[in-house]
Amino acid sequence: MSLAIGLATLNGMRTPAILSLVCVVLIFAGCATSTTTQTSTAASSAKVKPLDESRIAEAQMLRNEHRYLEAAAIYEELLKVQPENTDLMARQAAALSAQTKLETEPSKIRSLNLRARALAEKAEKLGTSDPMTPLLLASIKPDGTSVAISKGAFSKHEQVDQLMRDGEAAFGHNDFRKAGECYQKAFELEPTNYNAALFSGDAYFSARDLVPACEWFRKAIALSPDSETAHRYLGDALAKRGEQEEALKERIAALICEPYQRTTRQHFTAAMRAKAEKNGRVIPRFRAGQFEVDIAKKETKISAAGVVEATYAMACATWRVDKFLQQFPSEKTVRRSLPEEIAGLELLIERLQPVAKGDAKEIDAAMKAENEKWRPVSEGLAALKREGLLEAFAFFERGDEGLAKDYAAYRAEHREELERYVRLYWCGLE
Repeated sequence: MSLAIGLATLNGMRTPAILSLVCVVLIFAGCATSTTTQTSTAASSAKVKPLDESRIAEAQMLRNEHRYLEAAAIYEELLKVQPENTDLMARQAAALSAQTKLETEPSKIRSLNLRARALAEKAEKLGTSDPMTPLLLASIKPDGTSVAISKGAFSKHEQVDQLMRDGEAAFGHNDFRKAGECYQKAFELEPTNYNAALFSGDAYFSARDLVPACEWFRKAIALSPDSETAHRYLGDALAKRGEQEEALKERIAALICEPYQRTTRQHFTAAMRAKAEKNGRVIPRFRAGQFEVDIAKKETKISAAGVVEATYAMACATWRVDKFLQQFPSEKTVRRSLPEEIAGLELLIERLQPVAKGDAKEIDAAMKAENEKWRPVSEGLAALKREGLLEAFAFFERGDEGLAKDYAAYRAEHREELERYVRLYWCGLE
């Protein structure tokens, strides 16, 4: 997967979203996020003062009314109560960034951008789950200037591109009627323009006119079904209309389009995961194989805590040394891949560890203890294999930069399995 470059809505504005694959994979490695306010480990201790929930609600109301500076002031006030609450930092950063679209003085815009970026950087460093923070950081340069959208970014058709830019300017000033008119004129001139359809829907959505919003989001999906944004926006619109089941379908579709983005994971909550576990859908948790390989010398160095982990790591390493270049002849650098991971997982299912030789009781006891420790993992993997979901598990729960490169090809042939995995293991649906 190459660099992901797109456009995303952030507090009533759209901003160039440049997310490197490294950042995306780091997001992928975490569990599904909750939409509720999160606190850091320090902030969740019993000694920390509770937040005034009415003030949080007030800040959100102010943001909805585009009174961003007033909302930012409330978040700043709440941060004095919980100084390490990363989601409060992220929300204050977003409010300050949104305010820049309402300003005309360059010095004030730069000052707001610098404050927003500093807060966003701190929130990311401390581990915020806020889905928009990476997009905000991508939209503001370290010197406080905004990342400009290059000429022709919306279309090679000059008139279409200008209409889209005019629409963006109107959207940034909350003139959603004018913005929608510009986007729809652009769409008339270029009916294949995904962003023109998507932004038309977003203009209606921002004006709280949900029926035409859904219509335009569906037009965008028809143009680019593997782009996550229109699915996600349609899910949000359907949720506001009270159509929760249909909204979930679109949110699952968005996740399957782009599983390595925090924005597509935000609606899959801890409560949903708990429901899945209650249904017996417990996700096996263990680290990826720890090893180094020298392809030229066909040498492998394993780093593992115990025989079982070493067995899994060796299976992965052996596949990489012996088969990677045969299966991926066009790639110059070996990497972690789906076939490698499946080889390791299947070995864990078939035999957790080699049979110990000798009569030493302490060795037998240690092996037995390790066996018991890994039994839940083995049973969970076996269940996933029986259901045909071992590959989906690998992508959704064990991804890294290497493994992610195999995702698009798998998705093209196995969308049903990916959807079934999310419904069973993330949503608690049967």
